[in-house]
Amino acid sequence: MTQAIKEKLMRLAMSEADQAVQEGNSHFGAVLADLDGNVIASAHNNTKSTQDPVAHAEVNLIRKIVRQTQSKDLSNYYMIINALPCPMCAAVCIKYKIRNYILGADNEKHMNPYIKIFDIARYSHEIINIETGILKEECQKQIEEARKIVK
Repeated sequence: MTQAIKEKLMRLAMSEADQAVQEGNSHFGAVLADLDGNVIASAHNNTKSTQDPVAHAEVNLIRKIVRQTQSKDLSNYYMIINALPCPMCAAVCIKYKIRNYILGADNEKHMNPYIKIFDIARYSHEIINIETGILKEECQKQIEEARKIVK
């Protein structure tokens, strides 16, 4: 996958994050793409608007695609997220066999528990491919700005 495609996919994840903020939710968005970079689906965080504490962008996206495909094997896809996933989301992604990740901003320091996807991936039975830093500065700036809006 080319750098241009990765950046295009990250911008779509960032657009989903913007939509989350517009709806009063936390600033996270995710995209599922095939191995060639074609978008399959996208979603954003809506924990506050749905009163669902696990309605993170990644979980919402997996729920959506599993309903559509009736498959628990998402190994032929990339998960693109505007930030590193929280431990819950990382575990769910790995559980559904997502092996390829394109990630933007770093974890937020207040994440609790503070466990990075790299730590979780070490315990996976499969090889997990994680590429970080795609539009990192833009993603970080977006998250910082969103924090001022959504409390």
